[in-house]
Amino acid sequence: MKKTMLLVLALFLTVGASGAFGMSYNEVPMFEDLVAQGALPPIEERLPDEPLVVGPGLMILEEHLDFQIGQYGGTLRLANPPGFNPLVFLGNRQPILWAKGAFYFDQGIVGNVVRDWEVSEDYKTYTFHMREGLRWSDGEYVTTEDVRFAVEDILLNPEITPVFPRKYRAGARSTGTIMELSIIDDYTFALSFDEPYGSFPAQIAKENWVAYTDILAPSHFLKQFHIDYTSVEELRPHLDQQELDDDQWWQLFNTMNITHWDMTRSPNDIGFPMLYPWIMVSHEGGSIVYERNPYFFKVDQAGNQLPYIDRIRSEEVADFDMVTMRALTGELDYLGERASLRDMPLLLENAERGDYHVKYAKMHRTPYTISLNLNYPDPVWRELVNDLRVRRALNMAIDREEVIETFYFGHASLPQYSDARFDIWEAERLLDEAGLDQRNAEGVRLMPDGRPFSIRFEVHAPDSDMVPLTELIVEYWQVIGVDASMRQIDPALRNVRQNANELQATTHWVAENMWRRGGTWQDYLPMMTWAPLWTTWYNTGGAEGEEPPPEVMRLYDLHSDFVQALVGSEESNAILDEIYAVHGENLFMMNVVELSHYPTTLNTRLRNVPGPGRWGELGIILNIAFEQWFFEQ
Repeated sequence: MKKTMLLVLALFLTVGASGAFGMSYNEVPMFEDLVAQGALPPIEERLPDEPLVVGPGLMILEEHLDFQIGQYGGTLRLANPPGFNPLVFLGNRQPILWAKGAFYFDQGIVGNVVRDWEVSEDYKTYTFHMREGLRWSDGEYVTTEDVRFAVEDILLNPEITPVFPRKYRAGARSTGTIMELSIIDDYTFALSFDEPYGSFPAQIAKENWVAYTDILAPSHFLKQFHIDYTSVEELRPHLDQQELDDDQWWQLFNTMNITHWDMTRSPNDIGFPMLYPWIMVSHEGGSIVYERNPYFFKVDQAGNQLPYIDRIRSEEVADFDMVTMRALTGELDYLGERASLRDMPLLLENAERGDYHVKYAKMHRTPYTISLNLNYPDPVWRELVNDLRVRRALNMAIDREEVIETFYFGHASLPQYSDARFDIWEAERLLDEAGLDQRNAEGVRLMPDGRPFSIRFEVHAPDSDMVPLTELIVEYWQVIGVDASMRQIDPALRNVRQNANELQATTHWVAENMWRRGGTWQDYLPMMTWAPLWTTWYNTGGAEGEEPPPEVMRLYDLHSDFVQALVGSEESNAILDEIYAVHGENLFMMNVVELSHYPTTLNTRLRNVPGPGRWGELGIILNIAFEQWFFEQ
């Protein structure tokens, strides 16, 4: 890494410490009776020696929020179709480090779960100082034994973790040298790499929205399910209950180890030690309830333990239309980013009756991206979709202006880095040139072996636009002679088919607006949606899958350079510009539109949320730091 890059890093990777010596704390009303009964320690004993003090500009930047000391009480009501609720996931998560304002790395990266951190002059070794007295949600203390266990007994155990995470390898490469862990004392540890890793603090603050669970696990709880600490005889009742053989102990362990993606949705969350502001207490009948963690490590400037809100209730409903209907009738306190701009008039019309504000936010991701499976096992079909002329033709057959007006009411833009022309005649010419110049009696183009050129979309509905927009794409491609079709499937089934390389085409989101955030969103790399064999090859260091072509290998090389560079530096931006250029030229994925907006609603009594008309760079800031939200009484 160049010296100039190191100097830039030294300027903005501010190391944070949240000293709270001499501060007095106020007991949480919800816990007063338990403390009085001796069933729970008093607040001073539940907090670490130096809790994280939350105030203006930390969780959300001051220009986006007028922070207030909050009031205790209330239940935050949320809803989502069955499965994963991203609002609880994002609002509850706690990373090792925190980028101020969530992802404004130039404002400083401070301690979150850990108290503070420092980096060596060569940017190879990162040292972390934990919060002495920090406790898990069950009251047990957090120490470096929990770090050692997470790294040595989980990450480095090939049965539990068959693919070691790239971000803990040098250069965030699948072939990079694995980090080295050094335990210095009970509250200090270091992670070292054999080459400079300038974006590592950003990686563990934000990458893919993960929490602390990669390098910090409740060892006191999990050792009872680990073969190195518990005999097979002791494990057998648990193994029998799950119908597992003795040598399948690791499956039992993975079931009992709740990591970041499952920390707000699995029934096994109940009783699992966590560091989150709310912990699950019930999961039944389509309703999940979370209650405040009595040992949560954050306080406000007045000495009030966070979170302010006592409970979160997440209700499962049939679909996204039902989520919106609940918002209209005032049954939700926060709608999230699931509504369509087509819902905006109805949301505004019912705002007073539903007692909510309507907010208009910029999306942090693309609203809709098309992926053709470039590794699909049909060799004739695969050769065609790997022909750039075919992908260019399909891309040109999409009338993006119509999409923008129909689905986004003009509040979206054309793709910035790829050809967004709507040109049916050129699309037809390119398909003819690529060998699809013969048609059957129905006008469908024929592949070289005489079969119809078909594209079968299999999609789920993560929002209200995904399915109808795919139906429109199907119509566009049918115009140019492609036998396009769509079927809607359950997201779990889609993932199964995707991982088995059985999907021909699908739709999804890409966090393109976040790519500049220090390589912490890496969906510019091949994904299972469009290149499962290339993805597997890279993730396994070439042991499985299929070696990609040169243009894809270029993406991997650029990625390695990007994550080593300094977030926001000239070098970093130049590398990312080339990543955009490679995607724009090759159309590995087809973004239909970019920079879209969405409406959402918030209860008029909710505070410490960016207010009406006050927005940060992206609306995703609404979905973070729920611990500082409160209801004005």
